[in-house]
Amino acid sequence: MTNKTDEEVWEALQRFRSPDGNCLQCGHPANRLHPVGPLWITIREPEDSEFFGGETFINAFCCWECLAHWFARQAGGAFVVDQN
Repeated sequence: MTNKTDEEVWEALQRFRSPDGNCLQCGHPANRLHPVGPLWITIREPEDSEFFGGETFINAFCCWECLAHWFARQAGGAFVVDQN
């Protein structure tokens, strides 16, 4: 795993708050695998959330694999693809 620079982290946060049509995980156009994508998710933070009280985030992913990688990372793990 590579360490992200401050600029990369800032760019990711901006894309998280305001989708730009690219996959949040890989950065490719979210509709590149049409009709599979884009896959959209909506996250609503509770009103009493410490960090983003009441905000709604909408993000796009280009495929199920990117979405699975993102879910796994958010859960503190890693998505592993078994090729066997």
